[in-house]
Amino acid sequence: MPKRQPDVRKLAIRQRWLVWMVLLSIVMQALPFVLDAYFSPSAGARLLYMIAIFAQFAALLLVAVGAIFIMLADGTHVVVIVLAAILLFAPCGGILILLLINRRATRLLRAAGLRVGLMGVNPDEVERILDPNLCTTCGYNLTGNLSGLCPECGTPLPLTPPTVPQ
Repeated sequence: MPKRQPDVRKLAIRQRWLVWMVLLSIVMQALPFVLDAYFSPSAGARLLYMIAIFAQFAALLLVAVGAIFIMLADGTHVVVIVLAAILLFAPCGGILILLLINRRATRLLRAAGLRVGLMGVNPDEVERILDPNLCTTCGYNLTGNLSGLCPECGTPLPLTPPTVPQ
């Protein structure tokens, strides 16, 4: 059975989304401490604590869903996805799995010629690099160009679209 090629567009979008969900999860983990500092114990404060606990759980679920979507986009085997999803809810296993998933996604995105920053890949850069009708250097629309050079910046044009190495 041939190995499935990763979908670089989906991988870039999902990695960026996962980073935002991890940040949301960190904020939700700090929320009870903020509530404790600013509210005295009362019925209203207990309701806020319940909402904060629900928000923490929802953020963790969003992180798990994001991690699963990244593994689907990069071609990970289904058995590995199931095991990783289970480990995501383990205290130390979750952060380890997230680091491994992010490392693999970053490696695949860089192999496709994308610059990966702290918050993932800029969506404009994904389109500029992966769209065969745009110059990979300046983003100029090359539809109908047969000269072999970008008229805007002079970059030589590839004959075939780039592929992602495994």
